[in-house]
Amino acid sequence: MARKSMNSLDVHIAAIQLDNMLRGARLDNIYWPPERKGVLMKFKGPAGTVNVIAEPSVRIHATSRTAALREVVPTGFVAVLRKRVRGSRLEGVRQLGFDRIVELSFSTGHRLYVEIMPRGGLVLVNSEGVIEATTVVAEFRDRVLKPKVLYRPPPLQEENPFLKEPGEISELASKGADVVRGLVRGAKVPGEAAEEALDRCGVGYSTRPSELGPGEWGCIARALNEIYKESLQGRGYLCRGERGLEADPFKRTRLHCDEHSTFHSALDELFTPGGGEVEHPEVARLRKSMEEAMKLAEEYRRRAEELRKAAEAVASAYQEVDEALRSAARGEKEAPVVEVRGKTVLLDLGGLRVAAQRGEDAGKLILRLYREAGELEAKAERAEKAFAEARSRLEETVRRARLRSLRSIIEGRKRFWFEKYHWTITRNGFLAIGGRDAGQNESVVKRYLGDDDIFLHADIHGAPATVLLTRRLQPGDDDIYDAAVLAAAYSRAWKAGAGGVSVYWVYGSQVSKSPPAGEYLARGAFMVYGKRNYIHHVPLKLALGIVMHKDVPYVVAGSEEAVSRYSVAYATVLPGDMSPGEAAEKLRSTLSRLTARAAGKEEALKVEAIPPEEIEMKLPGRSRIAGARVGAGDARLFENALKNYTTSEA
Repeated sequence: MARKSMNSLDVHIAAIQLDNMLRGARLDNIYWPPERKGVLMKFKGPAGTVNVIAEPSVRIHATSRTAALREVVPTGFVAVLRKRVRGSRLEGVRQLGFDRIVELSFSTGHRLYVEIMPRGGLVLVNSEGVIEATTVVAEFRDRVLKPKVLYRPPPLQEENPFLKEPGEISELASKGADVVRGLVRGAKVPGEAAEEALDRCGVGYSTRPSELGPGEWGCIARALNEIYKESLQGRGYLCRGERGLEADPFKRTRLHCDEHSTFHSALDELFTPGGGEVEHPEVARLRKSMEEAMKLAEEYRRRAEELRKAAEAVASAYQEVDEALRSAARGEKEAPVVEVRGKTVLLDLGGLRVAAQRGEDAGKLILRLYREAGELEAKAERAEKAFAEARSRLEETVRRARLRSLRSIIEGRKRFWFEKYHWTITRNGFLAIGGRDAGQNESVVKRYLGDDDIFLHADIHGAPATVLLTRRLQPGDDDIYDAAVLAAAYSRAWKAGAGGVSVYWVYGSQVSKSPPAGEYLARGAFMVYGKRNYIHHVPLKLALGIVMHKDVPYVVAGSEEAVSRYSVAYATVLPGDMSPGEAAEKLRSTLSRLTARAAGKEEALKVEAIPPEEIEMKLPGRSRIAGARVGAGDARLFENALKNYTTSEA
């Protein structure tokens, strides 16, 4: 069974990350997802739009899977939240003590408490701490939850167990029946972290605390501290063990774990339908098949082992057993025979009961026991094969569901104004755009070309009007070259199969739509006055890469020198014989594989979810893939460019 709720360490890390992401953000809206007992909060701030799911007794984390969490009917609790805190600023997120309660403070003076412990609720209090709304109305032994009373949290775990000294840890854990329970119940260490610390120190879970010396306790304390420091780095791991899935902010030693770029992403996959634990009839059926197959395999192995031990026991007392069986065949009973039931003769061989058949001698008994053990082992192998096949089908079913969810997110993302054009980000963060047709060529120049910007055009009929937007800064020669690559690649030279083409550039002040007297300029054509600066032999080679921006993959195109800087993975393409559709599918597969190597399986799955038409529209025409590599992955350059060019359309 997968883990059903976050533990105190999970809450600690999630609260720190949420505070870093959301402090100062505006609460745009609040929703009540269907079939849930929590709220979905939409924040807008420095980190962009961030959706947070808060479900009492279960979780609180950022989520990218809002398609499955759309509101059906607003509840009374949500109505109060909207009235009191919608539109306000989030002043901070913190954990109470080191326990499973998170406090969100708003600029109105209100605070929202998310209680992750059993029977917890969502509680909104005013600036005086009086409850204004709660999802749970109840009277507990130590507090009352209902409107118009002062909010009191339950007794809290105040201290961080991951920072304790070896002596404190050993003393707190000493009363446990075993060291795991001692760490969990005495030292208040979450079970997953306790097991991991013991794994790193080579200490068995069932070891009694009294059996450990100062060296072992010192190792356990250091391991807990290392786990805590590792957790603060922000990565997440989705791990599968005997108890099912769990999401941890540290990597488990003994479990199979998939790394996520953030802990919130791992939590999202664990808890949200459409993620790692898809609640679907086929998934449930496959899980049940796996459980049944594993139980059968274990039972067959156990029984086969018993039969082999019985055969070995008979062989060890061969003469005695043989004589006893012959006597039993004559109707006589002597040790080690203890009972004769019809055709069955029961033997007691040193406390081990062995069932023989009347008329068997010791040799036949041994052969039969080994034969039946072999038959059971063959059945176990078939059950294990069935388990592996069910697991493979389950993984594929979950993967496909995750792909559908990711594709929905990618297709539904906000589009930037410049994405309707050909575009690239240069190696120093300048934006260049080019028209896709005559109408867009007209638009690019009329709407966006300023006197200080740079106009580029391939020296061939049939090429995009390309503008390097300088924002009154001085781009370097490298930036102009990167823009020239865009102008060349999307020109008619690509479809002609040329190896390169010359590109000229001028300042925007040299470009005019006004023709000389008596002449006419067609739509998308312009007059260029003054000296033209030429870049000769610009190669028709385009790099296509993947940039992760706010956990969503973007397909970028441009020069290899630029794209390689901010892409996780990229490929270079040249004019060739492969159709754009075929090339797009191959590129997606290649980039997904390289992304897995560079950033992990979760990020690779996001690349696999990219609609192929998003890649196809980046290709100038029929192409061939010249190579593919892992990029530097410095998304900051890309993100800074987005900030500079999305505040206004120029």
